[in-house]
Amino acid sequence: MKNTITRVDALNIAINSIPMDIENPTEVVEVLTKIRDQIAKPRKTSDTAKANAKAKRADARATLMEQVLPTIREAAVDGGTAKEIFERCADALPADFTVAKVQYILLHEMADEVIKTEAKGKPNVYKMKG
Repeated sequence: MKNTITRVDALNIAINSIPMDIENPTEVVEVLTKIRDQIAKPRKTSDTAKANAKAKRADARATLMEQVLPTIREAAVDGGTAKEIFERCADALPADFTVAKVQYILLHEMADEVIKTEAKGKPNVYKMKG
């Protein structure tokens, strides 16, 4: 048994529940049927639209990285944990940046630029190479 009701199911129930003593019941049924049919149609996403959306996200990510990478590089010169690096440059980063985002950038975007030192039971320490 389903736990949730879909919009199409709700419209079917509404269509079947319309009292015939209201004014213009057939018009109401027709309008609700059109709405239901529109909602029930599967949306087609073209490959072009998908590629354009992917390119747009990549461009937005590249623009963001141009803005934040120099700041994080400067903060990582002295080394430290992701939290320490974040605290050094938090004022220069966008407002929605967190320690986790800085750590992700250190691990993925800057992986070839930083040395990661792991110690069991302690946070990883990151330091710029060279």
